Amino acid sequence: MAPAISALLAGLLHAGVAIFLWNVFLYDNLWELLLIKPPSGAYVLVGMFALGFVPVLYSITQKSVSPVLLVSVLLIVSVYSEWQGYFTSPVGGPGPFGVYILSWIGVVLLAGLAGVVERKLTQRETA
Repeated sequence: MAPAISALLAGLLHAGVAIFLWNVFLYDNLWELLLIKPPSGAYVLVGMFALGFVPVLYSITQKSVSPVLLVSVLLIVSVYSEWQGYFTSPVGGPGPFGVYILSWIGVVLLAGLAGVVERKLTQRETA
């Protein structure tokens, strides 16, 4: 399968899971958010897709596993923390899953950095 198709499927899968969890954890209705505040709604939906698409595309093209592993661990930890009620904000801000989704740009950049570090370490070992 072509890397772009695999990454597209991963992006759609992550977005589907994230939308489901977004609703389970009772965050803002995404449809209403898109209608009332289109930039905010688009930011959230693009992030949900990008968190699956970018790490998988990077991992396939660069032959590294750390970007996908990092995003997967962060997703699992944020969902578990939200589910258990850890790190709830006393002023009503987003929980761990909300922070994971809303800070998607940083998560994607961190995943890319993890891929670069993995690649450098692998090159060092083979040299």
